Amino acid sequence: MATIEFSFTKSNSGPRIAEFIAFVSDRKTEQVLKSFVLEQAMPHTHVAIGGVNEAIAYLSKVERSPQFLLIDLHDSVMPLSDLGRLAEVCEPSVQVIALGERNDVGLFRSLLKIGVRDYLVKPLTVELLKRTVNVAEGKVSPVMLARSGKTIAFAGSRGGVGTTTIALNVARHLAEDTHRRVVYLDLDLYGGAANSMLALKSNNGLSDVLQNVHRLDPQYVERTLVAKGARLFVLSAELDYGAARPFKNGALGRVLELLCDSFHYVILDVGNISDPLAVDALDFASRVYLIADRSVHATRETIRRLRFIEDRDNNPPTSLLLNNPNAASAGKVEIADFTSAVGRPPLYEIAFEAKALSIAENLGEAPVDKSSNGFSQSIMRIGHDLTGQPPAVERSFLRKFRFRRG
Repeated sequence: MATIEFSFTKSNSGPRIAEFIAFVSDRKTEQVLKSFVLEQAMPHTHVAIGGVNEAIAYLSKVERSPQFLLIDLHDSVMPLSDLGRLAEVCEPSVQVIALGERNDVGLFRSLLKIGVRDYLVKPLTVELLKRTVNVAEGKVSPVMLARSGKTIAFAGSRGGVGTTTIALNVARHLAEDTHRRVVYLDLDLYGGAANSMLALKSNNGLSDVLQNVHRLDPQYVERTLVAKGARLFVLSAELDYGAARPFKNGALGRVLELLCDSFHYVILDVGNISDPLAVDALDFASRVYLIADRSVHATRETIRRLRFIEDRDNNPPTSLLLNNPNAASAGKVEIADFTSAVGRPPLYEIAFEAKALSIAENLGEAPVDKSSNGFSQSIMRIGHDLTGQPPAVERSFLRKFRFRRG
């Protein structure tokens, strides 16, 4: 490898100040680190052969501690004690990454307790460093991510395929039958169908939080939600037709972050997929359900919309739901032809249900259909797909099986 020239910020006395400092025990690891800082275009760095003692000697002479410090524990007999000595010459803000050769869980936990951000096991690679050190944000990526809710988006291949009906009943099932805390976002700012299907009235909460995204906190967001029972909440808007959007594009992301901190599931009724709000929703979705019916137009649009969704940077896992919002009639696209055209089979086909759905939607209640393969059963299957829980019949079988074995 060609010699790499590193630029440093000069101090008035002693060694120069670096943002990234590493002391490692072997030349191979040194070369990996130099490749990493070169690829990341980090100008203020110091990579050298050595261990804890060399790091202490170097850091005791600089005016400011680095942002990142990577230290090799190869020659350290008492790593915790050595890192304690190292901490005495470092500012509290230094983000320390330890490097070793033992895949030792006990050591790893002990290092985390004394403030080390991460412990990497050799051989070191550039990819491992990139996953560990987030140069753009100036921080070490957290070893443990905070528990967060899931953002589930429902989109239709065209209007009238039953997107809101399916999304809303999945949300209701998760809240009422699986006891999750769920928030439902109707992203049609000019009044979607969700509120009437729940017998609620919009308070324009969605518009409110989007235009005040700069001063949001969990309490603020909670006050904008409309409750439907103890576990299901709705965030929606009903702006006057023709009214301008009172917020800038990109505001939805912050709202979703706060909601994911408080809810198991954030259900997004995407609506018009070309709307900037819908695009933001897809960019933050951890899972997408694309709903189609058995029409030629829906089949063609499914192909286009699948490509659009899966081209997002987050590339969310996407499942197809084939709905039958109308009674059976001649001329519908066969499932085999739909699958061949789209390139994948639907996850589920949802049977047509006229009477139970119509009554439920007009009364703002959950549909009641007793068919073993009806609409409600399909909603339960989607819920089980999200939660990972087996259906009730399967759970009953497993209980009997365990009882018999016992």
